[in-house]
Amino acid sequence: MCPFMLLNGIGQIRFRDTCAEAEEFFKEKKIMKLGERKACTKLLDMCTDILPSKVKGDRSKSVLFDACRLAKALQSLDSDRGWTNGRKWQFVSHVWVEMLPYAANQCRWSGQAQKLRRGGELLTHVWLLMAHLGLTEQFQISEGHARAKLIVEF
Repeated sequence: MCPFMLLNGIGQIRFRDTCAEAEEFFKEKKIMKLGERKACTKLLDMCTDILPSKVKGDRSKSVLFDACRLAKALQSLDSDRGWTNGRKWQFVSHVWVEMLPYAANQCRWSGQAQKLRRGGELLTHVWLLMAHLGLTEQFQISEGHARAKLIVEF
């Protein structure tokens, strides 16, 4: 929804390629108007045995195929290892907690500030909290007792 918050270069290329591949997939399968549940089912039915690099080489930077592989892997934990849905959600939440500060730190600060003016998103608030605590690479205080002042205009 906010590609300007992605890193220049590969982040925006991945976003563009993934959107294009998703549109092509849904048009090809004629499931644009069937609803979210059917669309998810069709994505899970996608054959993920052959890696995309074998089919497309390194031309596409889409992560749609990888997302489908990940979803299938998470679902297979039921039968392979006897994981409950609660245990899977706990696993996913731990991964998210690790990824959130990393993602917040990778976003451009100008994009974050733009989103904050309109209330922000979770990633924006994590970025602001990290900046306030001096945990970002974008704002570093080298010495002394410096203070930062945030001015928000409405």
